[in-house]
Amino acid sequence: MQKLRSLLLEVPKTEIHLHLEALASVDTIWTLMKKHKISYADISSKDDLRKRFEISSLNEFLDLFINVIQDCFRKEEDVDLLIKDAQNYLSRNNIVYAEIFFAPSKFLQNGLEFAELIKRLSAGSGNIERNTGIETRFIIDVSRSFGRDNARANLDLTLKHRNGTIVGIGLGGAEEAGPARDFAPIFEIAAAEGLHVVAHAGEVVGPESIWDALKLLKAERIGHGISAIQDDTLVEHLAERQIPLEICPTSNLLTQKYVKTLNEHPIRALYDRGVNVTVNTDDPTLFGIDLVDEYMRLTNRGFFKPDEIINLVKSNTYATFLPQERKDAIWAAAQKIVASYSAELEIA
Repeated sequence: MQKLRSLLLEVPKTEIHLHLEALASVDTIWTLMKKHKISYADISSKDDLRKRFEISSLNEFLDLFINVIQDCFRKEEDVDLLIKDAQNYLSRNNIVYAEIFFAPSKFLQNGLEFAELIKRLSAGSGNIERNTGIETRFIIDVSRSFGRDNARANLDLTLKHRNGTIVGIGLGGAEEAGPARDFAPIFEIAAAEGLHVVAHAGEVVGPESIWDALKLLKAERIGHGISAIQDDTLVEHLAERQIPLEICPTSNLLTQKYVKTLNEHPIRALYDRGVNVTVNTDDPTLFGIDLVDEYMRLTNRGFFKPDEIINLVKSNTYATFLPQERKDAIWAAAQKIVASYSAELEIA
């Protein structure tokens, strides 16, 4: 196991389901609380805040994410701290490329300017690449939680201020309250304007949510998608079309909608049936999970052998929106490192 962990730390990786705000560290939020003189009834010290980050349920996560973390961003320059947290996370996991969700709705409600936020995200992406060589791109989460009009407004802002760091839009938020059909016209416009389109689906709603994301939104990837296992026709469709599922095992366990233990998780069954499965963290700082840890947990429980874990790393690389030659270059670099471990780990 230690050899496999060493390999996973050394091999260049990608991540495609990762939320920027969920990379916020305790230090960042504490700094913002002090800066903006924000107080919460149960947080009077950094230790109190650190305890709030130790979540054990979906309700605790939502409370922390909405009522503390997002609430603390009161100035556009505050997102610079998120960029630093992102760099730290990506560096320690040797993630060489990441597509990161950014949900602007709460920031805009706090009075921040979209244009300035995008400018700072773009500058931050450039700084990360100059400092580390790591590439980052952003997917704007138009959000189903605040309704269709808000989502359309977010798309309009994205199109007005798009730059090379924005590769697409996504549909996150409350899946039950925001069915895909409500957002189909918005996604049609986005695709026509050359943006990639992805959607969270099948996380807490059944396979019908995934079908709608595919048929109505024309989603190129599905965030989570674990309820697909309930529909054999859908599994066959996903496998035939090789539509990537952005699976986040630890996140799914926390949600506790379809799986309560890793043994119940359908990731292995989907993989065995030929579905294009990728492994991601979703909200790493809040869940206390790194990408390397996600892979290791799948191996420690006997779900996947080392060569299969490496195949999952490859799948993630080729599920990105990078140009083909860049994908090939990342994977070629990975193969060289894998080869040096192949004998010890029985990797073909």
